[in-house]
Amino acid sequence: MLLASAKRNLALFFFTLIVWGCQQNDSSIQIKQSENRIEINNSKVKAIFEKKDGLVSQTFFAKKKNEWKEVVSGFIPPKEFPKDAVQLFNQDLVDFRYLSNSNLNSIFLEESKSQAKVTLMGQKGSVPIEQVITLSEENDFFHFSVKLNLEGSPAKLDYALTSFTFNIDHAPEFVHTPGLKFDNDDSKQNRFKLLPGKDQIIGDRAYHAPAIIVQEGGLFAAIVPDLNAINKHQIISPDARRTSDIPTNRFSIPIEDDKYTMPTGLDLNIMTGLTNKPVMTFGYMDNVIAHHIRYQRVNDSSMIRTLDSNELQYEFDLFVSSDAPENKGFQRIPRHQWEKFGKPVFDNRPHLAMPFKEYFNIIDSITFNPIHYENISIDTPLDGYENTGSWLEWEENGVKMGGYRSAIEWWNDVLHNSAFWNNAREAQGFWYWGNELGRPDLIEKGRNIINWSLSAPRNENGLFALLYSANDKKWGLGFTDPVNNKNIFFLKESDSYDVSTMSKTAAHLVDYHLRCEKDKRIIDYLTPYSNWLVKNIDERGAVPSYVDQRDGIASPILHYSAQSASSMWFLAEMYVATGNDDYLDGAKQIAKFLEKEILPEQKWVDMEQFFSCGHRPFEFERDRWQNQVARGNLSLFWAIEGFAALYRATQDQHILDMGEQCVDYVTFTQACWEPHYIYTAFPFGGFGVDNADNATFLDARQAEMVRPFIWYGKTLGRQDLVERGVAAARSSVVLINHPRHKSNNIYRHTNIYPFGLGPENIDHEAHPQSAMRTHPSWGEGSGIFTGLAEAGRALGGVYIDFENEIYVGVDGIQVEKAELIGDEIHLTLNNSLADLTEPWNKVYSTNLIVKGLKQSIYQLKINGSKDGIIFNDSGLEIPLTVQGDEFSF
Repeated sequence: MLLASAKRNLALFFFTLIVWGCQQNDSSIQIKQSENRIEINNSKVKAIFEKKDGLVSQTFFAKKKNEWKEVVSGFIPPKEFPKDAVQLFNQDLVDFRYLSNSNLNSIFLEESKSQAKVTLMGQKGSVPIEQVITLSEENDFFHFSVKLNLEGSPAKLDYALTSFTFNIDHAPEFVHTPGLKFDNDDSKQNRFKLLPGKDQIIGDRAYHAPAIIVQEGGLFAAIVPDLNAINKHQIISPDARRTSDIPTNRFSIPIEDDKYTMPTGLDLNIMTGLTNKPVMTFGYMDNVIAHHIRYQRVNDSSMIRTLDSNELQYEFDLFVSSDAPENKGFQRIPRHQWEKFGKPVFDNRPHLAMPFKEYFNIIDSITFNPIHYENISIDTPLDGYENTGSWLEWEENGVKMGGYRSAIEWWNDVLHNSAFWNNAREAQGFWYWGNELGRPDLIEKGRNIINWSLSAPRNENGLFALLYSANDKKWGLGFTDPVNNKNIFFLKESDSYDVSTMSKTAAHLVDYHLRCEKDKRIIDYLTPYSNWLVKNIDERGAVPSYVDQRDGIASPILHYSAQSASSMWFLAEMYVATGNDDYLDGAKQIAKFLEKEILPEQKWVDMEQFFSCGHRPFEFERDRWQNQVARGNLSLFWAIEGFAALYRATQDQHILDMGEQCVDYVTFTQACWEPHYIYTAFPFGGFGVDNADNATFLDARQAEMVRPFIWYGKTLGRQDLVERGVAAARSSVVLINHPRHKSNNIYRHTNIYPFGLGPENIDHEAHPQSAMRTHPSWGEGSGIFTGLAEAGRALGGVYIDFENEIYVGVDGIQVEKAELIGDEIHLTLNNSLADLTEPWNKVYSTNLIVKGLKQSIYQLKINGSKDGIIFNDSGLEIPLTVQGDEFSF
């Protein structure tokens, strides 16, 4: 018996060793090497480097079950270059061009237990080129570092690029890049010097969270520039970034020569004339800016730039997969970008100069009082109204009404519930700050916004007006009129009902009813419109975008666009408020439309891409050089909110999954880093607009993403999304003109607007600019009453959730560590406001929220304090006082 038992134990021991060995073998780096060939792989991806015909070929694979599938290869253009091919890839056309893959002829290997490093070397002329590819143990990507040692004094460069082909011979099903390429000349009067799409790239002015992503079935590849390396290896160039066909104007800011560096650029081209395969490219190359916004490459010596260094280096990650979820492979990239680039900035770079309440105090003191500033017309008084600055208030039939009015000189009397500036959205923020600070006057202002919104005239179906001209005391349906071919903004009169914006406004009104105070008038007012919407959902699940008020006929314009998302959002919220199953069914029908027709390609088409700065004809559906669809983020915001509302109504996991797809995709328009060449203001956490109008940073829409980012983060247990929401909230007040913003390099280059006010974005035309102020609710007002209000409401000043492992500092505070040790909670907090160049030394108060506790009584200690506070209520908001490095209860 003992012998048998020993044999069994010995067999079990060896079996365990074998299993352990297989596990080790499966996760570790595998290497095969011969004289002219090196193969490296881990359990997910593989690369083969082989010397052929005097050059090194590079092929990258991903595992599908037990089979390796080729995904991408290093691209080497033919030596005999066709005249009709895309000349970007002709490295002999112009001096000082370097295609790395076309010049590598030697292979070297370094290995360790956790990674393999393959170095490819070669030269063009007398310029040495080194390309290092690193694969780490568990990564699903390869890291590339490319170095060149240029000749001359000063050194000169046209470009230095690395390219790959994606292993299909046609346009990919799914494409994402930061920008479109254009063939159409929409200038009409030839005001702009426009090159065709084949001579355009994607310049680094579009780098909010840059990536080239292609997918076909399960085959997936992405090039993700190393943003840390871009900052680390920056090279000043006296002539780069200087060429633009867009003239400077009164919003342009001074040039800072040390920020004018040699740019990197991205490119995707599916019609190179050199191969049938899509070609993806990254490296150093300058561009010529053309109207809104084209990054053009002239294929002659005019693109050669001089550099202040001969040492050149760029880095990127190449992701490959052969079994990515169909059309969803992109979801891997935002987490990588935040972990590698975003989180270090979030954790280490002070974002704001003051506590949240101080920002509120500024806006409270400025926008509700007369504004005077030299010779600039800002919120000029209106006849018959008290001069209360940006805020307008009056009484009709004994009912008080009010709201923020436009800041545009020719539109200064207009109050609006629009797709951009929207008073109904801010009403909940007035209610929040009123309760937070014990200010009943603010709560009354929020109610006055509701009163004004509910006074909008409706037709027999409940369709309502969105714009009010205070001088004329007249309502308008909206600020554009596509039904009558007036595809422009800033109208006062229109014959088009704007369905998507009505639904957005209605959703905000119901949100006020659900989260602030029950107001039956809101539900009664919106019920006819809700019923009309349900009846007008067609067999595909879409609703009209525009309706002619004269005959009630739906327009075909943007009917089957993503604008239906706002109606899904509204109907889902209306169901929660009323329990009416018709509204839930309607929201589900629209969700199916979005799932079938919008989500597969992330086809976020909305009116902004056609009516605003990136103005295009309705016929434009996709750019043929990349096979990329036109995408904005307004309709994407609405879908994100809509799927969240529908999930709250149904608890359907599939609905939540679709929402997560949307929230992951929207991150490509949020700045996840601090580019050294964006110096007008600190851009981190702020948003861009769409893939045509893609040079904008810190666009005021970022305030709208605070709530959904945080909600999805908490619901999904994703710290990265909660942090993104906090970053968006902070960024929403960055463009407030304040001395502390200047001294702390938060917003140094303020423009014509006075203390406390600011523009709606920066760098709009792809050069340093502090742009126009259009509306308090698309700037400082929305920053306070939507951005900071939503962050404060959801997270307090510090948010600790032990169950979901989410630990986030919000109001000037960083959470360095959060631990549960027995019945003690140990927090390590840092006051980032004390780390500023001009520190905030005053005492301020905020609150701490702790959730996810399982015992009944805990003692809370901060920064190793001997004394703590004892509490027994998970979710309790604990008052917190902060001064310098001291935290007290």
